[in-house]
Amino acid sequence: MATIGYYPGCSLSGTAAEYDRSLKAVASKLGVQLQEIPGWVCCGATSAHAIDHAATLALAADTLAKARKAGMQEVLAPCAMCYQRLAAAVAEFGQEPKLRQRAMVAMGDDAALDVQKIKTLSLLQWLQSLPADAIKQAVVKPLTGLKVACYYGCLLVRPGKITGEKEVEAPRGIENLLLAMGAEPVRWSMALECCGGSFALSRKSVVLRQGQKIVGAARQAGASAIVLACPMCQANLDMRQAEFVDAGQSQLPIVYLTQLIGLAMGLDEEALGFKGHFVPVRLG
Repeated sequence: MATIGYYPGCSLSGTAAEYDRSLKAVASKLGVQLQEIPGWVCCGATSAHAIDHAATLALAADTLAKARKAGMQEVLAPCAMCYQRLAAAVAEFGQEPKLRQRAMVAMGDDAALDVQKIKTLSLLQWLQSLPADAIKQAVVKPLTGLKVACYYGCLLVRPGKITGEKEVEAPRGIENLLLAMGAEPVRWSMALECCGGSFALSRKSVVLRQGQKIVGAARQAGASAIVLACPMCQANLDMRQAEFVDAGQSQLPIVYLTQLIGLAMGLDEEALGFKGHFVPVRLG
């Protein structure tokens, strides 16, 4: 069985537990073992990132250094925000030696020097790195007739200099994966729009306004669900949907890409965490 380093981050260890469950179930089905980084810490994507950039870099360096010490070459960070913080830290250390030095001082050793040898992968990058047709061959229950809106949000593929994505304004990675499972991605206008991010508490009106636009566009395009790979986006669109959907309108399920892949693989809905959503998931 192949092994890859795993960084669940704060979200997949708590509020996005269904993302963690479905990812592990899919990985197992694909013959991949997720090796959690021993003693990992928060990536700093919340208050640390906004208040002290150097502290955020130190947090990322600490986790990546622990991954190196555990013998890991690659780390899967399924949360789009965590992925950005880890990948951006490696890029910045390569460009700014002084930042790397400050991180070393904060950590108390020279482990930060070694983090550039770690390759951090988003969920989409990891899935795309698998052998050709690996997912398609594992499909036993095609998602035939299921119309979905593929939602990338802000951080999954942008900026290209960090993610390596060539088509940052017109990505097709999620669409291609879903097509391999028999689903039908719809054409819509909000695939790359921000969900309101971390304003859920400080400026909830922004989140509600954005959520209404995103869900409304997906519904107008004929989607039966929105599929994504970011715990923050999922929380804002799923948990807050009852507050921004017009009275009398049905709510739209907001599901993780791993949940749809697992469904196509014939995995049990309970094992994939569908019961953990605020908006009931009915895709049949």
